[in-house]
Amino acid sequence: MRKAWMATAAMLAALTTSGCVLVVSGDGDKDFNEFKNSDGFRVLDRDGSYSRIGGDIDLRGRVGGDLSLISGDVTADALEVGGDVSLAAGDVDFTGSVGGEASVAAGDVDWSADVGDELSIAAGELNVAGHIVGEASLAAGEMTLAATFDDGLSAAADEIYMAGRVRGELTLVAANKIRNRRRDEASHGRIELSGEIVDGGEVCTRTLRLTSTANVSGTLRVWAEETPSIDAGADSGNLVFEARDGRDCDDILDR
Repeated sequence: MRKAWMATAAMLAALTTSGCVLVVSGDGDKDFNEFKNSDGFRVLDRDGSYSRIGGDIDLRGRVGGDLSLISGDVTADALEVGGDVSLAAGDVDFTGSVGGEASVAAGDVDWSADVGDELSIAAGELNVAGHIVGEASLAAGEMTLAATFDDGLSAAADEIYMAGRVRGELTLVAANKIRNRRRDEASHGRIELSGEIVDGGEVCTRTLRLTSTANVSGTLRVWAEETPSIDAGADSGNLVFEARDGRDCDDILDR
């Protein structure tokens, strides 16, 4: 897997710097004619799949099949994809809808799209909105979540701001390993909940705050370095706190 990813990255770098672009339609034939430009965007309207390897790309319209991009920056404006989405890119700004699964590996990601199946994103800075029907697995340096998650959420970052709604299994991890040199940084290992947690879950962090709009049902098990901060008006449900005492979250959650 690592060798395959390195090969893909090398291909991406070579194509991006050379300006080469390859577009492949759903039937495997090279196709450069099934789109038109509008304000710099490629406007698609096709029943099949769409794949592209190259530089930056801006898309609008409809893809009936799968969308697969290895590129620089990606902007998808109200793009409707009937199948799966796979993106390996620089930065990604995606709005619209995905009928199947969505998988993204990129720098900074702004995702505001409904997903009919699972969502997986690895990013530097991540914002997620929309309606996610399947399981969601998210990893980033910093993330802000305002989506509705129907089938569970697993998220790991140094900072997590959760303003959405989660039904199903929830696992939030901020600062899996606590860096002593960053203990005085307020943002290091910080989770802030201001949304709705329907079925409880597990949280491992350095600090946790529940704002006045937080609504937690079920049992929320929390491991943190400090007692959670709960604002007036927050519905904390059955919150069970245990001191983390410098332990790695992997060791706590795997037991």
